[in-house]
Amino acid sequence: MLTIVLLGASGQLGQALTKDLTALGTVLTPNRQQLDLTDSTAVQQWFLQHPADLIVNAAAMTDVDGAERNSVLCEQLNHQLPATLAAIAKEQHSWLCHFSTDYVFDGQKTEPYVESDDTGALQQYGRSKVAGEHAIISSGCRHLIFRTSWLYNHSGRNFLTTMLSLAPNRQEPFLVVDDQVGAPTSATAVADAVVSIFSQIFAMSQEQAHAVSGIYHLTAAGECSWYEFANTIFYYAVDEGLLEQQPEVLPTDSLSLNRAAKRPANSRLNNQKIQKTFGIELSAWQHQLGDCLQLIKKHTETGK
Repeated sequence: MLTIVLLGASGQLGQALTKDLTALGTVLTPNRQQLDLTDSTAVQQWFLQHPADLIVNAAAMTDVDGAERNSVLCEQLNHQLPATLAAIAKEQHSWLCHFSTDYVFDGQKTEPYVESDDTGALQQYGRSKVAGEHAIISSGCRHLIFRTSWLYNHSGRNFLTTMLSLAPNRQEPFLVVDDQVGAPTSATAVADAVVSIFSQIFAMSQEQAHAVSGIYHLTAAGECSWYEFANTIFYYAVDEGLLEQQPEVLPTDSLSLNRAAKRPANSRLNNQKIQKTFGIELSAWQHQLGDCLQLIKKHTETGK
């Protein structure tokens, strides 16, 4: 039986992983009271007492605009923590599973990004995630780094849940950017894929497993703008009976929102590497959204 340590279990991705990782072994999920992830020494000491076969790092500072205002915390969670975990994984001969982002790129490419493309983050958040990736790779530990994009789930705070919570009492139209394109991706779909991949890895020989260590893009199939995503959310939500009517959504451009952090215009990621290596191909973003809304409807009806 494998011992798995999952960090960031309370987040939307962490919640999905907590459920799925039990298929692989015993899952330990230390909370903030038990382990201060900004304290590298405390993290090292904790893992001396709780060695793991697999370390899954779903902890991160994901507030893109907030990272501009609090660069210290951003560096601690997105750069220093992965570096510490990589050193631990190297020492304990563990696997490290880490999650990164489409925001490592500048968005200037006209095609979907592949894993080997040069990074060029436009904001503190993306730069810190790039630094975290580099720290893991340079450590020499066995690792899988999954870059995903536009992550959401049926619970927690994300674009989907925010739109649904604001819609019923909305008097004026929503203004949503139409000049950023990517693939909205369900945390549930990512978690399912990650568990499937590590099931394969722990069945491999050491040589085979070593050969697949690296960065992989993992997003839903297809693409859309945030404007298209918002309209589709409301259309599906009305169809599921979650909303009585579809709110008005108007397109706008990124500059008009005057956000602290700049976003990449092109967030599309090429998923061919993960398909060829592990046979993983996520469903279309529309399908994932439909599944997520059905789950929200179920929870609404049952009160859970």
